[in-house]
Amino acid sequence: MAVTKKQLVTAISVVYLLCPTVLAAYALRSAHNYSLPIPDVICALAIALPPLAGIALEVVLAINEKLAARGQLQTSRIFQIVTAFFLIYESVLATLAGSHISPPGSLDCALRETWQKLYHGKEGQCVRRIQDAFQCCGLASMKDMAWPFPDANHAAEACMVRYEERSTACMDPWRDEERKVAIMLLIVPVMVFLWKVAVVLAPSSQSAWLPSQIRLPTDSASAESSATPRRPRPAIAYRDVEEAVEEDSLHDEVERLNKDSQLASHIEANRSKSSGYLDEAARWREPL
Repeated sequence: MAVTKKQLVTAISVVYLLCPTVLAAYALRSAHNYSLPIPDVICALAIALPPLAGIALEVVLAINEKLAARGQLQTSRIFQIVTAFFLIYESVLATLAGSHISPPGSLDCALRETWQKLYHGKEGQCVRRIQDAFQCCGLASMKDMAWPFPDANHAAEACMVRYEERSTACMDPWRDEERKVAIMLLIVPVMVFLWKVAVVLAPSSQSAWLPSQIRLPTDSASAESSATPRRPRPAIAYRDVEEAVEEDSLHDEVERLNKDSQLASHIEANRSKSSGYLDEAARWREPL
């Protein structure tokens, strides 16, 4: 069976929307793996956006197609509500993700608070994972709350002693990782927005969501194959052409008015002539 254009577009859309979904899932994994100060709600919104947008737009277009088959095309309000909802959704997500990108200096406070929470909570595995991932020791310096944590058996420089090859603190690479994850989350709503624009402007959609007053319908295949084909009238047309079958055209109306005017003039002329004959006869009947 041949693949229709709609099926091809749907398949491409599924593959396309899968990309930002995987990207958001990877961002969530990185945020958890490196204990980044990015709320889980941002990652959850990013993961849910592509499938929700795809399902919602597909449902709206399917409803429009069914109503269009019945001659009911007043569904622009539904499309506008759905579009507005996802536009707000994408704007909020982009704003939340953008707050973790720039300026870089404003990110240090949240990073320090997160590291301090890990340090005071004795979350040695989390701190060690960060240090091993970026080959660093400590936060602001190599002795700043570094793992192994200072105790009776370890001094503040225990990380430097154990990992002699490391020479940097973790603040800069950790901040860069946060910005990278935030950029991934920002790309997700941008990709979904571009996909919606492409689907909405695609010729196959036939602009079914637009109000019927501004749509220009074309002849359907069923109308061409019928015994008495009817040409659907465009929504934008002159009145004398649009209603030529049902009532007189503007040209015929002008012609009829001209004929009525000529007839009235002819009657008025005959009436004046008859009145003159009567006056003349009355004068003859008068006595001398």
